[in-house]
Amino acid sequence: QEQLGEDQTHSMESAFYQLIEQQTQTIMLAKVRKEYAFSVIDPAISPEKKVKPRRVFIVLLFILIGGFFSVIYVLTKFFVKK
Repeated sequence: QEQLGEDQTHSMESAFYQLIEQQTQTIMLAKVRKEYAFSVIDPAISPEKKVKPRRVFIVLLFILIGGFFSVIYVLTKFFVKK
């Protein structure tokens, strides 16, 4: 029975050491590889043609719309007074 008790202690101890070894290997891999948990499936590429909002078009459109509403407002005020 003494031998049985020592065997169980030894087997538990070796199991703990194996767990510690696995965790240490995982930590070492995480420190060595920059992307340990993730892997790049499709790397990013820069676009061939630059895509952006057409700011000049947007500004001119809002100037025209603002001018149109301003003229309508002024004409409405002018004719309502009469």
